[in-house]
Amino acid sequence: MDLWKSVREIEEDVVAYRRHIHENPELSLKEFDTADYVESVLKEIEGIGSIRRISPTGILAEVRGAKQGEARCIALRGDMDALPGDEMADVPFRSKRPGVVHSCGHDVHTALLLGAVRILARHRDEFAGTVKFFFQPAEEVLGGALQFLGAGALENPRVEAAVAIHVFSEHDAGIISSRKGPMLASADSLTIEVKGCQSHAAHPHTGRDAVVIAGQVIGALQTISSRFVAPTDPVVVTIGQISGGIARNIIAGSVTLEGTIRTVKPGTRDRVHRELEKMVPALAEAMGGSAVVEIQRGTPPLICDDGLVDRLQAVTEKLLGKDRYVSLPDPSMGGEDFAFIMEKVPGLFIRLGVKRPGGPVTPGHSVDFFADESAIAPGLAVFAGTALDFLGVPLE
Repeated sequence: MDLWKSVREIEEDVVAYRRHIHENPELSLKEFDTADYVESVLKEIEGIGSIRRISPTGILAEVRGAKQGEARCIALRGDMDALPGDEMADVPFRSKRPGVVHSCGHDVHTALLLGAVRILARHRDEFAGTVKFFFQPAEEVLGGALQFLGAGALENPRVEAAVAIHVFSEHDAGIISSRKGPMLASADSLTIEVKGCQSHAAHPHTGRDAVVIAGQVIGALQTISSRFVAPTDPVVVTIGQISGGIARNIIAGSVTLEGTIRTVKPGTRDRVHRELEKMVPALAEAMGGSAVVEIQRGTPPLICDDGLVDRLQAVTEKLLGKDRYVSLPDPSMGGEDFAFIMEKVPGLFIRLGVKRPGGPVTPGHSVDFFADESAIAPGLAVFAGTALDFLGVPLE
C-alpha cells in the first residue's frame, strides 16, 4: 500500500487535531474536554469498529481488519494529559488555559493516534486481525495505563504487541529512535522518617539531632549506586525534599526525606530496595536515633522487545530513509507508565524527534518546550506503518 499517500491526505487534519488539543490542555485525570473531543473525531471515522470509555477520561477504540487470514492484534497508545505551567512558546495556538500547558508533547501523541486510527480504518480491507487504540489519561501521574489493564483492554482479542510514541526534543524533527532492552527506568517513591530527640540547640549532647542523622543518611544513600551495584548498572537514588525542625534554636526531633529511586533492571530494583531498608535504620540507630523507610513501587522499567525494535528500524528505513533511524546508546532514567503494559505483552517505545532543525533543544517539562510540526507526517507514517507491518501489510 502507498502509506505516504494516506499520510499526506490527512496531514493537515492531524495538525489541526494537535493544535486544538494544545490550545485546550487539561491536567491528569481531568481530561474531560480532551476525551470528548477525541470521541467526537473517532465517531466521524468510517470503518471504526468500536469506541468505549474505560474510565471517565480513558477511551479504547478498535479497528477490525476485513481480510481473511492470520488474525493478529496490536495496540497503539497515545497519552492525553498536560502539565502545570504557563505557555512560553511563541506559537499562534498557545494554551487558552492559564496554568496548564502541553509541555511534554502529549497533544502530538494524541493527534498522531487519531491519525493512525484514520489510516488503519481506511485500509482495514488489507489486513486481518484487530488494532486497539489506547487514548490514555494520567500518564504524568503514572496511573493511566493501569486503567486499561483493569478494563481488560489487552484481552478479547489478546494483544500480541503494544506500541507507544513519544516526542524527543534532543533529535531533529522526524528522526525516529528506540533501543533494544531497557529504555526507561522504574520510578519508585522513597520516604524516610528520621527520629531523634528534641533538645536545646545550645546543648546538643542532651538530645539526638535528627538533622545530623538525616545528613548522614543522605550521604550514605549515594553508596547504594557506587558500592552495592555494578558501575555498569544504572541506579539513581535522589532526595528531592527535606522537612524537619521547628525553630533555629531547637535540636530537631524529626526529619522527613522524600525522593525517588530509579533502576533499569528488575533484579537491581529489588536489591536496591532491600539495601535501603537495611542500611537506613541501622545508620540511624548507630547515631542514637531511628528511621522508618517506606518505598512505594511505581512504574517498572520499560524494556523494549528486540524483534519489535528491528521491525521499527526496518519500517523507518523503508518509509523515511536509512539516515532517519537512530539506535539510542543508553537507557534514560525517566519513567513511563506504558511500562505497565509492556510488562504484560511485548512492547515498543518510539522516540519521535521534534527539535526544529538548527534550533535549540527545548526539554520536555520545561517552559520553553516546543515541538516542530514537521515531525507529524513522518511520525504518523512510522506509527501507523509499524502496526500495518505487524499485521502483514506490505508498505511502499
